[in-house]
Amino acid sequence: MSGTQYIPHIIYSTALTSISMHLLWQRKTADEDRARIKAQTSILQDLIEQLRSGKPISDEEITRSRNLARIHGEGKQPLDKERTNIGWMDVLWGRKTPADLGVSDEWERKDLEQIRKEIEAEH
Repeated sequence: MSGTQYIPHIIYSTALTSISMHLLWQRKTADEDRARIKAQTSILQDLIEQLRSGKPISDEEITRSRNLARIHGEGKQPLDKERTNIGWMDVLWGRKTPADLGVSDEWERKDLEQIRKEIEAEH
């Protein structure tokens, strides 16, 4: 029972590591977002300067600049709607597959039927 005295320290260190990793991930995501927005702003400002200067710009160049400045995944469904809800039970015990829920696929059903027929033929 000498190992039980270390359980709180293990829990604290796990929680601290988890929070640290989460904050690091958040920081990297924010940095990536900031860089992407800065690049989009730069592209659009260059396009504005070219249009204001009165230089002739081809439609291809305008379209190319707009596509470069377009937000990645624009027009698609947001990620939050694509995700399914994951509960703590799924996190701890794993997600249930349709086979775990009692829905077996066709091949398993055929295999079980074949085994059942073989057992009945033996008796």
